[in-house]
Amino acid sequence: MARLYVRPGLDPDEPDAPVAVLLVDPDGTPGERAMERLGAYCYEGDGVFYLVQTDGWAEHARQGGRLAVDIAVYPAALKAVDVDPADFPLRSTVDPRAVLVLHAETTVDPESDVQLSEGTAVFTCARPGATLDDVLASSEDWPIVLAPPPEELQEDDPEDDPDDE
Repeated sequence: MARLYVRPGLDPDEPDAPVAVLLVDPDGTPGERAMERLGAYCYEGDGVFYLVQTDGWAEHARQGGRLAVDIAVYPAALKAVDVDPADFPLRSTVDPRAVLVLHAETTVDPESDVQLSEGTAVFTCARPGATLDDVLASSEDWPIVLAPPPEELQEDDPEDDPDDE
């Protein structure tokens, strides 16, 4: 199961901002395996892989002392890495055309009004028992960085094609 952490110092553009970090097991749940495969679909830059916001994003929801992160991905991106979107019945609240491949929660300080960094990091090499410190100390894995949901959705997105579902 994906594990969620919040850690400052990981975003070079905002070193003091806490970052939502997911650790996933590449042999774990279907969503974890999908995230690992999406790494091949991302583009490389500055020691990270980026999933383009028009293909997928991270949704953050904070309620009291809980932070929930959902990873939403359009079916076309999943199909490009041989993942069946039908394996993911839950849909994004931002755009119901996108499926939710991962959900994770953690406790956070309910009194803190510190804003999280916009990017969410997903490390896909976290075997069971590996801690965030273990993963960060290893140069084995570059994280996949996901942006927040797009503010405006295109009505003519390729994902609208019913033959693509």
